[in-house]
Amino acid sequence: MVLGDPAAAADVVVFLPPAGSVTAPFLALAELLPDTVASVHCEVPGRGRLADETAPGSVTEVVDRWAADLLAVRTGGRLHLFGHSLGALFAHELAVRLARPPGHAVGSLSVSGARDPGSPPRSLVAATFAALRRERPGTDRADDTDGAWLTLDLRLRREHRTAAPGRAPVRVPLALFGGASDPFARPADMAGWRDFTTGPLLGTFTLPGGHDYYRTGPAATATAIARVVRASRDPSPSH
Repeated sequence: MVLGDPAAAADVVVFLPPAGSVTAPFLALAELLPDTVASVHCEVPGRGRLADETAPGSVTEVVDRWAADLLAVRTGGRLHLFGHSLGALFAHELAVRLARPPGHAVGSLSVSGARDPGSPPRSLVAATFAALRRERPGTDRADDTDGAWLTLDLRLRREHRTAAPGRAPVRVPLALFGGASDPFARPADMAGWRDFTTGPLLGTFTLPGGHDYYRTGPAATATAIARVVRASRDPSPSH
C-alpha cells in the first residue's frame, strides 16, 4: 500500500509490520508525516489483502519479495526503513538486501521495540510474542482469532539466522525507537543494534507508552520519524 507519490518524493518511509500483523498498522501514523514524505506499507503475503498469495517460508523469502516490490514502485528518492518488533528484523534484512545489486539508496534504518537480532534467546522470543498475542488490539486480533499468523511469525523469527555482528554489517544511518514503558524491549536493551550497522547513530527516541507506543502516540512518533529523515540528509555520529 502506498501513500503519496514515491516517484516524486525525495524521501520515502517504508513501514515493516510487527509480528502477527494482518493489515498495515502504520497508516494513521503515516498520514501525519510531512506532505513531502511518501510512504510504502509492506504486508505479509498469505493474509489480509494478500490472502490469495502463498505465505512466506522464511524471513529471507518475504524480504526478497518486498525488495522486488520496492524496485517495481520506482521510488525516486531515498528509502527510510522503519520496522517495529519483528518488523525491526525485517527492516534490517531489507537494508542488507537493498545494498546488493540492483539495490536502492537507503537513507536510514529505524528499528523499534526490538532487541538486536543476536540477543534474545528463543524462550524470550516465544514469551514476548505470546504476551503480544494477548494484548494485540483491533483488526489484527479479530482477523487472527486462532493465532495462526503470530505462530508463523514466531517460527520465521526463531529459524532465521542473521550474520554475526561485525562480520557483515550494513552501512546505513541508524535510529532506535522504543516505548518508555515497553516491558519487552527497553531503550537500553536496544544498544546492540549498533553492532549490526556501520553508519552513524541518528538518535535514540524514547516515546511515551508501552510496546505499541506508535498506536497511542502517532503524532509524536511521526514527528520523531520526520526528524530522522531530516538528520539523515547530513548524518553525523550521535552519542
